[in-house]
Amino acid sequence: MPICPEQIRKSPARIMGEYGPTGVLRVLIAWDHMEAEHQVHSNPNIEQIIAASPWPAEASALINDLGITSERKVRAAALLAGASRSLSSAVRREPSLLNVLESPAEFATEKAIFTAPSDVDAIDGLRCWKRRQLLRIALRDLLGEADLATVGRELSALANSCFARALEIADEGPPLAIIGMGKLGGSELNYASDVDIVFVHDGSTTDAVRRARKVVQVLTSLTSEGMVYRVDTDLRPDGQTGSLSLPPEAYQHYFEKRAHAWERQAYIKTSLCAGDPNVAKAFFDAVEPGVWEENLGAATVPSLQAMKQRVEESAKHKGYRELKKGPGGLRDIEFTVQLLQLVHGRTDQSIRSPNTLTALRQLSWGNYIDQADAVHFTTAYIHLRTVEHRLQLRDERQTHELPTNPENLYWVARAAGFATREDFEASHRRHQASVREIHERIFYRQTLNRMHDTGLVSELRTEHLAQLGFDDPERAAATIERLVENLGRRANVMQQVLVIMVEALATTPDPDLGLVRLAWLLDGSYRVGAILPVLRDSPIAISDIARILGSSRVAAGLLRNHPEFARSLMSIGALATPPEPQALATEASQTMNASGHDQTVQMAELRRFVRREQLRVAARDILGLASIVEVPEELSLLADAAVAAALQALAPQMPFAVIGLGRYGGLDLSYASDLDVIFVYDGDTAAEAQAAARTARGLLQQIGAQTAEGRAWEIDARLRPEGENGQLARSLEGYQRYYNERGQLWERQALLKRRFVAGDSGVGERFLELADNWCYQDNFSEVEVDEVRAMKRRIESERLGTGSRALDVKLGAGGLSDIEFTVQLMQLQHGHRYRSIQNNRTLPALAELAEHNLLDIADRATLEVGYRFCQRFRNARYHLSGLASDVFPEEDHEAHLLARRLGYSSLEDMLADYSDITTAVREVTRRLFYGNLA
Repeated sequence: MPICPEQIRKSPARIMGEYGPTGVLRVLIAWDHMEAEHQVHSNPNIEQIIAASPWPAEASALINDLGITSERKVRAAALLAGASRSLSSAVRREPSLLNVLESPAEFATEKAIFTAPSDVDAIDGLRCWKRRQLLRIALRDLLGEADLATVGRELSALANSCFARALEIADEGPPLAIIGMGKLGGSELNYASDVDIVFVHDGSTTDAVRRARKVVQVLTSLTSEGMVYRVDTDLRPDGQTGSLSLPPEAYQHYFEKRAHAWERQAYIKTSLCAGDPNVAKAFFDAVEPGVWEENLGAATVPSLQAMKQRVEESAKHKGYRELKKGPGGLRDIEFTVQLLQLVHGRTDQSIRSPNTLTALRQLSWGNYIDQADAVHFTTAYIHLRTVEHRLQLRDERQTHELPTNPENLYWVARAAGFATREDFEASHRRHQASVREIHERIFYRQTLNRMHDTGLVSELRTEHLAQLGFDDPERAAATIERLVENLGRRANVMQQVLVIMVEALATTPDPDLGLVRLAWLLDGSYRVGAILPVLRDSPIAISDIARILGSSRVAAGLLRNHPEFARSLMSIGALATPPEPQALATEASQTMNASGHDQTVQMAELRRFVRREQLRVAARDILGLASIVEVPEELSLLADAAVAAALQALAPQMPFAVIGLGRYGGLDLSYASDLDVIFVYDGDTAAEAQAAARTARGLLQQIGAQTAEGRAWEIDARLRPEGENGQLARSLEGYQRYYNERGQLWERQALLKRRFVAGDSGVGERFLELADNWCYQDNFSEVEVDEVRAMKRRIESERLGTGSRALDVKLGAGGLSDIEFTVQLMQLQHGHRYRSIQNNRTLPALAELAEHNLLDIADRATLEVGYRFCQRFRNARYHLSGLASDVFPEEDHEAHLLARRLGYSSLEDMLADYSDITTAVREVTRRLFYGNLA
């Protein structure tokens, strides 16, 4: 008769006597196993995890085999099951390997240094320890705890630790250093990379070679636990025929006398792996002059280009499936980066990083590579390396080739995070095409050398201009001719500089119009006198001015009116950070005070200050020095400084404050935004009310008046109570009474983006407090939810038309309106309970909603990507056209320019991104805002 644990509990003596201790123990063990299996299959969270896994069958099998019920371990096993057959087998053999998950804080922290236990066995112990650490890294990777760069650093740190332990195991010998090369040298190791190293020593070469051989043997000998690493030492001088270890002076002599160009390229990627740091320093000091030769040599670039072509030829038959050597593969990115480092790193130590992603940032920062190209290279590199990691992780086998079998290719797609094989292949080919185009444009560029051969900009032929990418080379040549004529006696000095300027213009979204703007900019002796010395003395400024002229009609006009600003472009640091808000406010106030007591002169000077600072923001935007979050914030803080200076000049007769609303209140101004404001004062007499109204009218006039410098801003106070029919300025008590008695829901929503911007801070804080209390009430009813939804539908219908499919990034489906209404509805619903979501800025509000689990992390990412895309679109559209527009251009040429301004290689790619992003945003909006009713 079968028994169960409950019977044992009720009658322990009888059951023990009948079955004996061993029988009872077996029953309990079997029952625990059955219960564990039952829990696995009855826990709905675990079932959901298995169902959501890319590989449900493999996940279920591994989870059942391990008998685990911890949701954290189940989630890890579900991902590991299909991602890595080798590590899944290891976990089956030793379930305790998953114990790395038991300390969430430690698991989530990157390990900069691994330390192999000193008591591990020299043969198998090190291999087992390395396997455990490799599993930890893989799980952090698969669970999203570590990005690609972090995974590469941890894999490299793990290798460094293993080499350090191998050095300890090896016999004593002379001071020895192991230098990491290639991916190890760049801290970007793969899961199944060969590990490239060279040895350097101080003392006896014979003893050092013996010790180096022992290190290699410890790591490469094959046992039942496998090997630690495949080690490649062929990058040492003279390769396999050279000594396994050399002293620093031998490396120095080799690089001085015999090193090839490809070896100088290879030795860019070096770092200390393990061993004596003093010996390593001597090595780096010895090879540095040879790697970063003062005279590169005429044959260096052609020889590297030829070698690259040979590398491609070796993988030609594999086509797009070859991740590493094929067209658009990793080698395209790496060779391009390293060539730029070799050419420019001789005089610029800031671009010498051995890490590819870091080097890309350095090259972009130094303007050696276009920011958009650096972004494309970076995203493609992350994609290609991620796919490479997934391929290698499956069996811990070194491979760089996509499978041909559709089923296996589907596995790759799922492992890389794609829903379908078709989606993966489309994305993969887009990345490869982008990489190939940039690589060929930079790596094989010969035009600039031909320009230096001809020497003078006036000698540029139309065919050269066509090669550079000018759409109308004949018109460009004519513009250059007129430009040289206008320069007069300065032309001889500046012609070679202008060759570089024309080449820089060719990399911008609109080189033809940029060249016309250059001629326009250098029209007039004052402007020529201000601009030409900057171009003559600063290569950085040449590139920056070209990008401004070829990217922005608005910024080009501002630069023409403020040519003195060009000096700010002569050094990277000048625009690296924006001015502090208090410094802006002080400068705005001083600008007005220095203009005497004439109010007209004061306001004209304030507008000049505003225009000059708007040019600073635009330059930081165009040059990639300010993010899509920083640009609107800087524009908003500039407006604050101007409003505060103008208000100070008006000298209000009572405590008076300006409150920003809308985009202004949310620190979210675009270049063409109005300033939405309301005015509040502290007072209760009729005289104070009249004085407050005069101050408000004076501020509207001064900020919004038209002058020779244009209008500082359109300033709009219609969001005040009762709109245009209401009092222009209202007292604190008046606002309190209005909101309590007659305030409408749309006004509550408008006040979510409220911010004190100028005037009396005490009045401002008191207003914000009463606004918060009114906005964030403890019960937001379904009736009010429906009213917000109806309001959004009405806005879309009135401005776009019912059922419109307009490509409008503000009001169109999936545009900014969808994002902001969704965020604001959730704030109204939950803001009373969670104060931290009462943020007047959209992106921080999204982060806080996700932090409180009110918004799924994936939905947050979708809305954030959509928000950033739409903001970039609006800014780029304004830069190119000078018009405030949220819709796609109707004219094809302008649309293509917009695509290039946004970093796309084609209009089709931009439209595809727009469609993908807005469709995803609209889907989130339907669920979260409309409740799937739309």
